[in-house]
Amino acid sequence: MRSNLAFRLMGLVFCVRDWLRPPEGILREAGVRPGMTVLDFGCGPGGFSVAAARMVGGSGTVYALDMHPLAVKCVENAASNQGLANIQAAHADNIRGLPNESIDLVLCYDVLHELRDPSRILSEIARILKPKGILSVSDHHLKERELVATMEIAEQFRLYSRTQRTFEFRKSTPNARESEKEIESESMDAAH
Repeated sequence: MRSNLAFRLMGLVFCVRDWLRPPEGILREAGVRPGMTVLDFGCGPGGFSVAAARMVGGSGTVYALDMHPLAVKCVENAASNQGLANIQAAHADNIRGLPNESIDLVLCYDVLHELRDPSRILSEIARILKPKGILSVSDHHLKERELVATMEIAEQFRLYSRTQRTFEFRKSTPNARESEKEIESESMDAAH
């Protein structure tokens, strides 16, 4: 875990990043809509969490989880200052308390490279993600192949699409694979 000073410095860098490139653009690419339930895993100071909370509105919920206690405080303060009652900030271990198949979209931005045991976290994310939910991943510390390989190594997720700034994954289930084959077959039939 980063020291408090290192976290505060990172927070300043993220504030500049969010000013130059507002998180709303990336969140629109990821498909954030009113009423969704979103998990920002590794939320840091909360730039994406707060933006997502505004976008999902009062009928939606954002869970902001991070290992660093200052991250939780930053998100709580930002939510309070902006009057956002739809954000719940907590320690990352609280992912275990989220109900099965309850999350529409998981944001995992600049976190993957820091995970000691990605397969454990990805298992938890697979558990809480709805059957048609999306795991949106971006990590500038990893090359594209490395990122996709890390995500697919546990065979719990498959690459669904690539946006301008993120990779979108869906749960890899036998039903999902069958649906993909059906779509492929239908596309081939339509082509003939």
